[in-house]
Amino acid sequence: MRELTTWLFLTVFVLFIVFILDINGKKRKELKRANAWPEVLDLVISSLQSGASITESLADLSTIGPLAIRSEFLEFKESMEKGDSFELALNQVKERFADPICDQFCEVLFFAARFGSRNTIKVLRELSEYVAADLSTRAEINTRFGWVKNSANLAALAPWVLFLILRSQENAKLAYQQSFGKVLLLSGLILTLIAYFWMNKIAKLPKAKRLFTVSIADK
Repeated sequence: MRELTTWLFLTVFVLFIVFILDINGKKRKELKRANAWPEVLDLVISSLQSGASITESLADLSTIGPLAIRSEFLEFKESMEKGDSFELALNQVKERFADPICDQFCEVLFFAARFGSRNTIKVLRELSEYVAADLSTRAEINTRFGWVKNSANLAALAPWVLFLILRSQENAKLAYQQSFGKVLLLSGLILTLIAYFWMNKIAKLPKAKRLFTVSIADK
């Protein structure tokens, strides 16, 4: 029974670590994709200024664009090569990213392709400046408050490091094998998890809301 309790605790602890690593990995991926948009916009602007069409400019992102977004625009290129309409291929890009920046980007290109606009480059340049400023502000906030979050993470981890040290002592080991010790250990684990997720929730910056969610293919 004692060994079962120990293994159960270790299993929960390991699963918690794996879960946290998975969340952090997804956050890093999202951050890379968000940081890629200013470069994406600049590449499209340069391509349009050189005389390329909107379709060509987007297809070229599959090879010269930032690595974080190439796969989505490769699918756009393949969709166009299969004979799909521009609206359908562009809407697929919009759905894959599900991002407010991408929504604005796709809407600008859709109206430019359908109705024509001499101000397309100007609008894209303004969007690029807005995105760069927004990302810079968010990065500054994350940097300033990052040390607070790291301190909180350390505070959540420190008691368990102390627990592992105490388990090397025979008296402490026997104490935690008692019923009260097991209840105390389980309660501490639950409270640590609650505190960790609550801390991350209140420290998380709110995401911008998507305003252009209507399918382009339906317009």
